[in-house]
Amino acid sequence: MTKVIVDGLGSMGSSLAEKLESSGYYVIGIDDNPSTTQIALSANVVNEIGHWDEETAKQADLIILCTPVSVIIKQLNALKEMDLKDNTIIMDIGSTKGEILQAASGLKNFIGGHPMIGTERKGIVGRDKDMFKNTPFFLIGDDELANKVTELLSPLGSDFQQLSATEHDHLTAAISALPHLVAYALTDSVVKMLPDNKLNWQNRVAGGFSDTTRIAKSNPSLWTDIIMSNRQQIIEGLDNMINTLSDYRNDLENNNDEKLNKEISKAQEIRKKVGEPKNG
Repeated sequence: MTKVIVDGLGSMGSSLAEKLESSGYYVIGIDDNPSTTQIALSANVVNEIGHWDEETAKQADLIILCTPVSVIIKQLNALKEMDLKDNTIIMDIGSTKGEILQAASGLKNFIGGHPMIGTERKGIVGRDKDMFKNTPFFLIGDDELANKVTELLSPLGSDFQQLSATEHDHLTAAISALPHLVAYALTDSVVKMLPDNKLNWQNRVAGGFSDTTRIAKSNPSLWTDIIMSNRQQIIEGLDNMINTLSDYRNDLENNNDEKLNKEISKAQEIRKKVGEPKNG
């Protein structure tokens, strides 16, 4: 029986663990929160609760790190000091890859991973074992390891794709981190325009605000960690965003409706070509 350690039983880690457990894998869960581990056992999310030590780690065929990026880096350094089985595969599902791959340097059988799951669910109570189905799951590593992980994680039903660390971080800065920062910034801007719930705006919002800022409900601590681990790529994205907004502002100030219409029409046409998330 394949033994998998899932370290970090938040919404994504517990979803992954539960799907593998229900597919016949023996899953050992690790989490610092006692209430989380209690739910994990009672709800059959995992078969066993383990501890972050060599005795637990050396049992595994696959170790999946599902904690924040800064914690993953610490865990990788700890794993380098452990006597693991020769064929144990180690992977993470962190949202950035440059710093993680640097920390994993010299660690045998490591491959980076990142499922592109859009969710603001929090904790084990927000799990959904089918959240990975038909969604892109990036793998950053050599072909042999990527093929092994694709086979091991086949129960997830993900669309596994290989990228380099640089390609991954550039892509996710643009299509993941930047939208989150924009959603947070838009919410902050509305609060400045309508402070103290002026005009009862919080109870009068329509689809435009709700759709655009949905991801602003995501965990701020988690996203601060993600954003800070890929600063330079995201700064480039923010600079582009600031320049674009500045162009729109100039169009308004100069009463140039033709130019504004041309710019937002171009954006509309591009958006029509973009697919929708397959997992809702």
